[in-house]
Amino acid sequence: MQQIHINRNRINSIEFDKPEITIPLDPGNECSFELPIINYGSPTHVYLSVSDTLRKNVRFLYDNVYVANQEFAPVVIKLPADITTLEGKIKVTTGYGSLTESFRVIIGEIPVVSKPRSVIDVDEKLALPNYRQDRTSSRDDWDIDPSKNPDKNRKREIKFSFPDTFILPLLMILLVVVILLATFVFNLVDVMYGALAVSILTIIVMVYAVMHLLEKNN
Repeated sequence: MQQIHINRNRINSIEFDKPEITIPLDPGNECSFELPIINYGSPTHVYLSVSDTLRKNVRFLYDNVYVANQEFAPVVIKLPADITTLEGKIKVTTGYGSLTESFRVIIGEIPVVSKPRSVIDVDEKLALPNYRQDRTSSRDDWDIDPSKNPDKNRKREIKFSFPDTFILPLLMILLVVVILLATFVFNLVDVMYGALAVSILTIIVMVYAVMHLLEKNN
């Protein structure tokens, strides 16, 4: 709670711990508390009052307090049933009216400051009825047209050209292996015919490989 310091810096000086205090109170209720007044100098009279907005709702049991060292000033606060928040000031006067200082008082519900919501950019085209159809059409066009997506088209060419490029040489090599086994292992084919067949297939594979390299370079 708030503390009031008198004569701490100079004669009749007035200081507060806080420039503002908040007193939570429901409408229609009342509460009481004590304001500590600490005097650092010679004994003096301290006069307590409030601003006009709090005159009917804040009452001091002793508004003229004689403070030698430290005294406590009882305060009674009442909040009307039809009001949720009251704001005003409590005034402190010393030196027989020569100096007055005040601090702000908020009585009632503490106002909640709402935080600004984060803003998310939304494409205005989402509200159009044909937005999804247009998106689908544009995606299909992108997949089909090689000029719009050359990399994807290149991948398709590699995928479908793989069997045409390598399956024939593989079949020929497999046939060579079969002829070699039938000729030299199982003796099912005459050696001369077997060697001739293997030679012809080997030449075909070599010619095919050379033609493929030349076509690839071009």
